[in-house]
Amino acid sequence: MRILQFCAFIAVSFAVGAAGLAAEAATAIASPSGPVAPPLAQALSSPPPLLPDDPAPLLGLGLSEAFSRLGPPASVSAFRGAEAWQDDVVFVFPPGYSLFWFGDRLWQIRFGPTYAGSLYGLFLGDSIDKVYSLLGAPFYEVEGSLVYRLPYRGYPVRLRLTIEGGRIVDAYLYRADF
Repeated sequence: MRILQFCAFIAVSFAVGAAGLAAEAATAIASPSGPVAPPLAQALSSPPPLLPDDPAPLLGLGLSEAFSRLGPPASVSAFRGAEAWQDDVVFVFPPGYSLFWFGDRLWQIRFGPTYAGSLYGLFLGDSIDKVYSLLGAPFYEVEGSLVYRLPYRGYPVRLRLTIEGGRIVDAYLYRADF
């Protein structure tokens, strides 16, 4: 039930934001070369950016700050964990990353197969040899995954790389204290 309420809250928030943008666009500023959309409407109409090579500072963001930095997601869904406390709301963005929310805070970022950006100098599809070359030995290994402990940022950060056929196929960056 908690996830459904949160999804409803997010949907209403995006609807209100979209209505505001529509009103803003309707009152576009006239210039000598014709109407120009206000800067906020221009920023939100462009595709979401790739994330920085070190996206760990994004962990812990609130909803409004994530929305202002990344714009609206392409979709919002619920992700069911093995237990109720593991349920998350997930924002999916077109460049191939997903944001996982606990309450109103970002706790995990997934980088899926279509993500074209780098993550600590690594790209999806890179070899396990390159992983060891750039990051060294992992904190621990789980069947099919390498888990790295990253520099502490006031909270513990982990990077889990899923490996198939000797290549990175998926990556999760998360706060280990959530």
